[in-house]
Amino acid sequence: MRQREVLQIYLYKLVHGEEPGILAVLLLGLLHILSVIYAVGVSIKLHLYKYGILKQHKLDCQVISLGNITVGGTGKTPTAQRLATIIQEMGYRVVILNRGYRAGWDGQVGLVSDGQKIYMTVTEAGDEAYLLAKSLPGIPVVIGKNRILTGQYAVKELKAQVVILDDGYQHWQLARDLDIVLIDSLNMFGNNFLLPRGTLREPVCNLARAQAFLLTKVDQSNDDARDMIHGTLARYNDKALVVESIHQPKCFVEIEEWYKGLRTTDVALETIRHQKVVALSAIGNPSSFEQTLLDIGVAEVCGVRYADHHDYTMAEMQDIMERSVNEKAYALITTEKDAVKIPPEFIHSDRPLPLYVLSIAVHFTEGYEDLMELIKKVAGQKGVS
Repeated sequence: MRQREVLQIYLYKLVHGEEPGILAVLLLGLLHILSVIYAVGVSIKLHLYKYGILKQHKLDCQVISLGNITVGGTGKTPTAQRLATIIQEMGYRVVILNRGYRAGWDGQVGLVSDGQKIYMTVTEAGDEAYLLAKSLPGIPVVIGKNRILTGQYAVKELKAQVVILDDGYQHWQLARDLDIVLIDSLNMFGNNFLLPRGTLREPVCNLARAQAFLLTKVDQSNDDARDMIHGTLARYNDKALVVESIHQPKCFVEIEEWYKGLRTTDVALETIRHQKVVALSAIGNPSSFEQTLLDIGVAEVCGVRYADHHDYTMAEMQDIMERSVNEKAYALITTEKDAVKIPPEFIHSDRPLPLYVLSIAVHFTEGYEDLMELIKKVAGQKGVS
């Protein structure tokens, strides 16, 4: 594991109180001071935008932001896929703007896909952007840190009528017509501390800016947790729409077929029931992925976890496969986000166990009709040309 990832894991454990000792106490004190400085900076910047000292840029299309106020997995990528598909089916030309986190490409505007062809590798585009491009035929994906530039490109070159600002709640430079904030029902608001002492990107009171909240993975949380979330949202923003969703597993796909884009022999969920499996993931919330497998009916899950966005090497995959065989596992199972980062030479090798990719779909439950009406209203403000 890379040194940066070791540090990332240590800091995560530290801020969640999992590292004992005097050194941990001292580091937490330092991080708390830095959090206060960070909070002041966030507040100043927001006020500069609020009072017009810093100007927001308005694109010549409708902008829907999909984001959160915490660091870590909230299910944003599959939700972005679902919303993009819905808007496309409404008849609008939609483009996804992604930052390109940990992308090897370092230009200003990067065309990952024009909806017809993928132009970048996963190393160039970053795992999230590449997965979006692979999963969304007909929907262009553009990366770049400056969303004004990528947005202007989407409008001018790709004729976008609606852009989805992926992970855009803190990207205040670009004006948006709808702010949807995702809340992980299993993690809520992190540990309630701001970065770097905690996992909050900004204070919870800043939820007041959103027009809609989307609670994800509600089927894995309990009633008390959901009541607490609803109460917090009502306290800071009682006008916003609150929607609930679940991540519903559909099937498994052997990774060699998934890699080629083939879906001829999907593996039914029932196949792994009462079996022992190894769950491989490098995502923000690995426990949710492992719980999903248990909910399907797996007898036992052995979790192999890496830091979020980890790029797997051939040696790592061979070691994981060997461990899986030694554990007498039925199969090795991973997520779609992880699948794009597994070396092709391992995918096409002669493996003693199958490596399945879990295919999931986001299903909106409570508030679905209201969300559709809100999206139609926002997307239709400029009409189809």
